[in-house]
Amino acid sequence: MSQKKYQNMLAQRTENIFEEWKARGSLTERELYYFLHKLKGTSGTIGLQQLSLFCASQLEILTSSNDQKIPVSSLENLKNRIRSHFDSTIDVKKEEFQLPDRYINRLDTETFVLIIDQDLEFVSYLKELLEKLGAQVIISLNGKRGIEQFYSMRPSIVIIDAKLPDMTGFEVLDQIAEPARQKNTTLAISSEEVTKEILIETYRRGAMDLISKPFDMDVFFPYLFNRQMRQHAISSSMITDSLTGVGNRRYFDETINILAKKADQSETTFSLVIIDLDHFKQVNDLYGHPAGDEVLQRFGEIIKEEKREGDYGFRYGGEEFALLFDNIHAEDTVHAVERIREKFNDAIFTSNEETFEVTFSAGSATYEGNTANLVSAADQALYEAKRSGRNQTVIYDQSKRKVKRKLIVIIVDDDSFIRQILQQTLLGLNSSDIDITVKTYADGPSFLEDDWYSPDAYFIVLLDGVMPKMDGLEVLSRLKSDHAKTNVTVSMMTARKSANDIKAALWLGADDYIIKPFQPAEVLGRIDKLANRLFDKRE
Repeated sequence: MSQKKYQNMLAQRTENIFEEWKARGSLTERELYYFLHKLKGTSGTIGLQQLSLFCASQLEILTSSNDQKIPVSSLENLKNRIRSHFDSTIDVKKEEFQLPDRYINRLDTETFVLIIDQDLEFVSYLKELLEKLGAQVIISLNGKRGIEQFYSMRPSIVIIDAKLPDMTGFEVLDQIAEPARQKNTTLAISSEEVTKEILIETYRRGAMDLISKPFDMDVFFPYLFNRQMRQHAISSSMITDSLTGVGNRRYFDETINILAKKADQSETTFSLVIIDLDHFKQVNDLYGHPAGDEVLQRFGEIIKEEKREGDYGFRYGGEEFALLFDNIHAEDTVHAVERIREKFNDAIFTSNEETFEVTFSAGSATYEGNTANLVSAADQALYEAKRSGRNQTVIYDQSKRKVKRKLIVIIVDDDSFIRQILQQTLLGLNSSDIDITVKTYADGPSFLEDDWYSPDAYFIVLLDGVMPKMDGLEVLSRLKSDHAKTNVTVSMMTARKSANDIKAALWLGADDYIIKPFQPAEVLGRIDKLANRLFDKRE
């Protein structure tokens, strides 16, 4: 893997900063300190160790609290020294980190990493490395967006920079540490400064680890493998969901297999009900994630209060729950589910003096010799309940045509060749459970003005960053301003040289980005992962 492209990105960003200094005429010692501080961490991570050491030496003679003005004209020697480290004559291969072959695809498909850091060169480099290891990676460039991504995407590992543009990494921890603990999520703070005080705050606020910048990749990757093994060990030892108090996914898997074995041996049966809270993402968006957690907790309490002896309740994942009824057919589960519905529909929730209510949809199916088919049948019935109006229970009917979940991939790009090749590639994404449609638009206005949206489908929008009629960033901004479209995921398509476009896109709410030029197979794999993340809420 070449680090040169990230070094070029950093060099260009540094030159832009120098131009800003020149236009201003002066800067404070505090500003210079933090510029060198950030440059030290990034350069060391992407293979410019000598530049990192030079920045460290300069930091020793500066202070972070002095607002005395420094004339830019007096910094020419400093700027030239920094430029010298970006010189193309540097032997990049000698300094470059080589990813060992044994690390490729070492992380499993459940490893989902959220990086909250404003340094685009650093996070882009880290994202590329981690994806080679097999992880899925999402980037947030500020704390607010990072908190939103944490709650909506359910990462397994979160790495948070201590200094973010809108808040500190510790303030992010304050909002996610408790749910992260409940979900067995690894939290780590990254910092150019590693002091006793920062270490104390890291632990006090709920993170497990403090990672020093620049990252030492020879240490960082074994660290990741260690945390993944720890997560697996903890997950395999717990049977109760700590937030809701009902059984967790592992306990569900154990119980359904026990009931299946019993049914096979005794010629009895049992039933599964899958429940999904309606419009739950809107609850989080409108009232906040603590209010969403309160809803989940109350629903778990109602399940425990209303289920009979011998019934089993589980949190299936996210806002989905499951009920197992021994020796009962699906038709006979409706009364028990409606008892839960009646009590839950009466619950009134409050957030900032505003009240709201939440409903749920449910699908029920009877075991007929195969647990995978049972889950699929209940899931089909649930989807039918949501598609036909929500707040109801549907019994699986084998005689009905299988209802697939709808995934619509939208390509917005002014290049007809790109649209054509992506459409042909994505139509090859076959699934027995998902109905995939591909739509294409030649520009932003035709996309925004078209009647493409439906609340009953899931959308992945591949959006070109630079288009003649309307810039992709403006399209993204308009799309994300409609908070009702909670089922739309956006991946920007842009060239690496347009680093500012990537940064702006992530700030505006893009969920991912794809670098041009790309291989169609790469896009297909990325869409496949995003689709699985959208549809599989079961952790």
